Amino acid sequence: MSTSIDGTFPDYLEEENVKDITIIGNDNQPDLEAILRLKPDLILGSKVVASRQQYQLLSQIAPTVFTEGSGRRTDWQQNFQLYAEALGKPELAKQLLGRYQQRVQQLRQKIPRPQTMTISVLASYSNNLGAYTTSSFSGSILHDIGFSRPPAQNITRTHYLDLSAEALDELDGDYIFLIYDPRPGEISKKELIANPLWSQLEAVQKDRVCEVPDEAWAAGRSLLAANQILTDVEMCLTQAN
Repeated sequence: MSTSIDGTFPDYLEEENVKDITIIGNDNQPDLEAILRLKPDLILGSKVVASRQQYQLLSQIAPTVFTEGSGRRTDWQQNFQLYAEALGKPELAKQLLGRYQQRVQQLRQKIPRPQTMTISVLASYSNNLGAYTTSSFSGSILHDIGFSRPPAQNITRTHYLDLSAEALDELDGDYIFLIYDPRPGEISKKELIANPLWSQLEAVQKDRVCEVPDEAWAAGRSLLAANQILTDVEMCLTQAN
């Protein structure tokens, strides 16, 4: 069983066996009656999205383990290890994280001197433009690869910055990853392209802008999402060149 934001599973999980997983509400409001009917042996969650009262109620249904962190920066790996401990599979978690690190190293070998490349991560939500910083989940993956970030995004005080369209020229990079949300009402790449400042960006002029899904780059915060980001980065740099 799992919670879900909109009642569906992310596209990057399509190769996983998720068809038999029951959705039991959203992250902030799990359906306690549905959970009770499923008679779980263990409940995993996060203190960031669940209240103390929810924890107390859930722990009456089954042993409950909540992570402290939100899954941003480096704590997504700590959360993964905590869940693995709770499931009695710490060695498997170690192996899977090792494979992730191997993929990172393989990607670093394919990219000549990644530290000399500046990667900008922009996002459009609810008709607002923003950027994800080094403190974000996707920022931690880009850091593992060794990329540099624009000065405005190379900060640790927050994971996300609200921007005005006029700030685009300050957030250029050798490559731009544009996080999109397919829901109606969101700013599209087409709308951004219509902004005169957008066409002045070096990454745009060199056709080095890659659209990537919010569900992995922002909301993922898991090992599977981290691996999807590695795949997206490799595809973007390959296609752009």
